This record gives sequence, structure tokens and C-alpha cells, in this order.
Amino acid sequence: MNALIIFVGQLFITLAMSVFIVYLFKPYLKEVLKDTCGTEHSAAFWVRFTSLMMIIAPLVIVLLFSVTNTHDIQLSHATQVLKQTILQALVGEFIGLILVGRIIFRAINTTIEGARIDVKSQASTVATS
Repeated sequence: MNALIIFVGQLFITLAMSVFIVYLFKPYLKEVLKDTCGTEHSAAFWVRFTSLMMIIAPLVIVLLFSVTNTHDIQLSHATQVLKQTILQALVGEFIGLILVGRIIFRAINTTIEGARIDVKSQASTVATS
């Protein structure tokens, strides 16, 4: 097989997987970010940013570790390339999801801690009045 066909196939598989995962997570991510960010515009920005990163991360990994070269690739080797491409794309998605989840988790914890401090200060103000 031609190395260019394999390379285009790798990109297509990676993009298809990324777009599917973004499609699955986007509605939930939008709601979480709306609650966390406080405004619709901020949430929309972070949803777009996160979606873009979830597409770019696997592409970077596949591009960095692509095994195509200028020689023709045998069909058995092409199968190995396909398996490796899917694995690399999944690793990229996994890394992207870990990073996004970690950032959102920190933001939610900060919001919750801020709310707890506000409730405690309001309670102490009411108790002293």
C-alpha cells in the first residue's frame, strides 16, 4: 500500500474517533462549564477550547509516532499500522480527558470551597446579629 494512503487513513481514523468523543461529551461539558464559569459566554469559550484540544491531542500523538515511510507497506503491516493508529488515538483521547477532567475537577472544588466559605461567613454574621 502507498504510504500516503496509510497516512491519510491514520488521520481520518484519529479525527473520526476524536469528533465522536467530542460529540458524546459536549452537552455534558457545556452544562458543567455553565455552572462552573457562571456565564454562557465563558462556558461557550471553554467548550470550544476543550473540543479543540480533544481533537488536537490524539492527532499530535499519531503524527509523532506514525510508522509510515516512503516504501510500500504490505497488507499485514497495514493492519499493524491500523491497530497502532487506533491505540495512539485512544491514548491521546485518554490524556486529553485526564487533563480536562483534572482542570474541571479543580474548578468545581474551588467553586464549592468558595460557596462553603460564603455560607460560613453568612452564618457567623447571622449568629452575631
